[in-house]
Amino acid sequence: MSVDSRTWWEDDPARLEQEIADVRAVAPLLTWTEEEAGWFEGPLPLWPFARSAPANISDLLDPFVVRVEYNHAFPAAPPHILPLLPQPVPTIRGFTQFHVLPSGRLCLLRDADQWYPWSKTSELLLKASGWAIEFALFEAGAITRMSMSGIVIDTSHDELIAEQIETLTS
Repeated sequence: MSVDSRTWWEDDPARLEQEIADVRAVAPLLTWTEEEAGWFEGPLPLWPFARSAPANISDLLDPFVVRVEYNHAFPAAPPHILPLLPQPVPTIRGFTQFHVLPSGRLCLLRDADQWYPWSKTSELLLKASGWAIEFALFEAGAITRMSMSGIVIDTSHDELIAEQIETLTS
């Protein structure tokens, strides 16, 4: 008896096409690799949000390079986002105020019920881009913890972001 070792993207090529299109719509520089359960890797946009970016956002942070790791349970289980550059220092891993798991992957969902088989990876990418901005604010000493809802929908840090950019450029 042989065990079927097909992965999710071999079993559902239409979902893979949908994933690639969805991810590239938000982060066109990510590249797809068909190994194991598959992954995307590359830089995320600095400000992929619907509202206007603060002027000179690139002065606040460098490109955020990630690996979006799928597992064989996808789409029932969400992919994981692992920061490659910059990497969160080990001392903040596992603390809820930084949204970093002990493995170094980002914790972007408060509860398991925030992900459904029809959820989009791009939603996690937006949150990851927001995490990178908040991480830059944290490293600059402008905040001591990251927001609970993230800056994708929470505009409360927008003024602080602009102030921090101005401080860095003056």
